[in-house]
Amino acid sequence: MRIKELPLRARHTFHYDLRSGALIGLFGGLLIPFIAIIGRKIGASDLQIALLAAAPYLANAFSLLWTEDVFGKGRVWYVVWPCVAGRALLLGMFFVTSPGWYTAIIFAYMIITAIPFPSYASIMKTNYPDECRGRLMSYVRVGIALFWIGSSAFAGWVLEKGTSNYRYIFPLAAVFGVLSALQFGSIRVRGEKRRREPFNIAARIASPFKDRAFIRFLLAYSLFETGLLLSLPVYPLVLVDEVHISNLATGIYGAVFSGMWLVGFFLWGNIIDKKPIGLTLAGIFATFCLVPLVYLSSRDILVLGAAQGVAGFMTAAVELAGYIVITKIATPEEVPRYMAANIALGGVRGAIAPFIGTGLYAASGAAPVFLLSILLGLSAFFFAMRSLKGLSFGA
Repeated sequence: MRIKELPLRARHTFHYDLRSGALIGLFGGLLIPFIAIIGRKIGASDLQIALLAAAPYLANAFSLLWTEDVFGKGRVWYVVWPCVAGRALLLGMFFVTSPGWYTAIIFAYMIITAIPFPSYASIMKTNYPDECRGRLMSYVRVGIALFWIGSSAFAGWVLEKGTSNYRYIFPLAAVFGVLSALQFGSIRVRGEKRRREPFNIAARIASPFKDRAFIRFLLAYSLFETGLLLSLPVYPLVLVDEVHISNLATGIYGAVFSGMWLVGFFLWGNIIDKKPIGLTLAGIFATFCLVPLVYLSSRDILVLGAAQGVAGFMTAAVELAGYIVITKIATPEEVPRYMAANIALGGVRGAIAPFIGTGLYAASGAAPVFLLSILLGLSAFFFAMRSLKGLSFGA
């Protein structure tokens, strides 16, 4: 596939999607690897760390409110301006020194920036051809990962000189994040008619759940993600409390994660476009079990760094697979509803699993958390092999 051979609309979208992605790579690398680690180091409690881990998923529970164009602004508007507003909140980190305010700002940022997900999926469905959507989205994410690697290493170096330097690093990230959203605003959706659509939550909820293929996907994915979310807040607790990880090492971990994320996008975009999605999902669920398995068996910082690489490689697969499954299974008009249903259920899981994980950690240590994560991941694998193996989606 050559970019020059794509339809004009797809080329235009890819151009601005890629430019936006480069800036989001700078934003993410400066911020995301450090959120929980810095929070713990400035005094965040187990509950606050669980809240930071759960925040993206709790925020997703509100996605059902944004499946329709309720303001008549067009899909791109719902991607750009919530991202501008949410990321701009991080400028306030310059004034933050307490874990309470730190948690509050991060949580508010994640709530607001969850609004774009249904509309972003709709734009990908409308503007990128079905036969190459996975590869185009993966190319953009390769660009994101390249910039993420450098910015996370740089942020780790600065934060190693003083943990309080997050008060400068996070606002800098906010600037790149806002610029990324504004770049995405140059995209135009093919054949879009901007009009106010009815605010009918019941219809949005009911429609996707009539699709049996989608239900099977949700069941398998829910088992997997629940296991993932149990361990998610416990990883930084282990790294800070038991491994005593430095800020520089955290930055290197971020670079390792994003480097393998990059490799993952090179490989997974093509695999997801060409291989049976059920078998692909089963492989993803099983392989992700390696991460809690490594944390269960080792506290060596190099070994845990390898687990970070596995997590980056498989995160690329999970990110692409969710979008590709939903954009293939649904019509262009239904994509926002399917995406919203999926991530809203993620919000329910996110409201429960991270707090169970930190509760188990406080009561019994990390081992039961990681064991339960592995068990749920393997359950998702067996369910996918049994129920999704022959699953096929229409274009």
